[in-house]
Amino acid sequence: MLKFSRRTGLVAGFALLVAVVATASPLAAADGEKTNTVMTVGEMCGGCVKKITKRFDGIRGIAGVKCSIEHQSVTVAPEPGVRLSPRGVWDLMAGIGKTPTKMVSPAGTFTSRPPR
Repeated sequence: MLKFSRRTGLVAGFALLVAVVATASPLAAADGEKTNTVMTVGEMCGGCVKKITKRFDGIRGIAGVKCSIEHQSVTVAPEPGVRLSPRGVWDLMAGIGKTPTKMVSPAGTFTSRPPR
């Protein structure tokens, strides 16, 4: 049962996170287009870093996650040609108990749950 619910959660997370942008390209990102999503969270410790990294690990469309305990921030980098849904990223963080206090993404800056 646990494996089934975890897979269902990953599939749902994938569906929320990834929206392919036809015009995005690795070249556009190299020209200065900001593609990362950066979130500030209230508190962060080593356990939080493990939990966040584990949650985003293996989700298609995500190239990497970097957590900073010092800055209490999480940076999510998409794979080239992928634009992450701000609401999907927000919901994944909230789902593990780390609701962002601020999120800066290519779609805008949010201090509450982004609209669809």
